[in-house]
Amino acid sequence: MLAVFALTLPIYLLIALGFFVAKVGYVAVADMRAIGRVVLRVAMPALIFLALARAPLAETLRWDFMAGYAVGSLVIFTAGFALARGPLRRPMPQAALEALGMACSNSAYLGMPVAAILVGDVALQAFAMAMLVENIVILPLAVVLAEASGGGGRMAAFKRTLGGMVRNPLLIAVLVGVAASLTGLVLPAAVMQVMGMLAPVAAPVALLVIGSAVADLPPSGVGGAAVARVVFGKLVLHPLAVLAGFYLFGPPAPALLISGVLIASVPMLSTFALFGLRWGNEALAATSLIVATVVSFFTVSGLLALLG
Repeated sequence: MLAVFALTLPIYLLIALGFFVAKVGYVAVADMRAIGRVVLRVAMPALIFLALARAPLAETLRWDFMAGYAVGSLVIFTAGFALARGPLRRPMPQAALEALGMACSNSAYLGMPVAAILVGDVALQAFAMAMLVENIVILPLAVVLAEASGGGGRMAAFKRTLGGMVRNPLLIAVLVGVAASLTGLVLPAAVMQVMGMLAPVAAPVALLVIGSAVADLPPSGVGGAAVARVVFGKLVLHPLAVLAGFYLFGPPAPALLISGVLIASVPMLSTFALFGLRWGNEALAATSLIVATVVSFFTVSGLLALLG
C-alpha cells in the first residue's frame, strides 16, 4: 500500500500546490484560469492529436472499451437520477445534477493526467474514448433532462448542448486525430516537433489548475447527505460500474482497463460547479467537488491497490 501512495502522492501534491498558490494569492486565480485555457485549447489538443494520429485506427477506437465505459456510466447516471427523483423527490434539475456528478469524470484535467502518470501513453487512448462517451452520451443527457422544463423544452436544450460539443477543442482534437490515423496523414516535421514540445506540458499544469479551481470554490453548509451521495457515487460506484462494464463486453488489455477505471475514479468534471449555478444548486455542486477532490486521494490509491 505504501508503494501505491508513493505513486499517487506526487499527483496530489501538484493539486495541493495549485491550491496553495491560488489560496495565498501568490498566483491569482484568474491567471490560473487563463493557464488552464491554454492547456485546454492548445497543449492538450496537441497531446491528444499526437497520441491518436500515430496509432492504427483499430487501436485508436476500441468499441468494447467504449461500450463498457458507456454502460457503466449510464447505469450510475440512471441509478443516481432515479434515486433523486423517486424516493428523495428532488426537482428535475437537481436530480440531473446529482446524476451528472456521479457519472461524468474530470477526464481532461484530472483523469488523463493521473492515468498517464501511472500507466503511460495508453492512457491517452483511454482518455479519448472516455471523453467521447462523456461528451456524446452523459453530458447531453444531463443537460436535456435538467433544462427540458425551461424555454424551448428538450429540443432547445439538445441544440445548446450540440453547439457546445462542436466547439469543444478536445473533441475536435479526437476527431482530427482519428481522421489522421484513418487517412495516414503525415504533418510536416516542424509541426510535429512543435506539438511534441507542447504535449508534455499538459498533464502537470492541468493538475495545478485543478488545485487552483478548488481553492476558488465556496464551501457551504449544504446538507451532508446530498454531498455524500454524489461523492460516493462518483468515487466508488462509478469506477466499479465501469469495471463491470468492461468485463461485460470482454475486458480490454490490462493497461487500457486500468486507465479506463482510473478515469472513472476521479472527481466530477471541473465545470460541475458551473452546472450547479446554472441549475440552481451551486452550493451542492461546489461542496461535492471540494470533498471529492480531497477524498479521491484515498479512493484512487485504494483502487490502485485493488487492481494491483
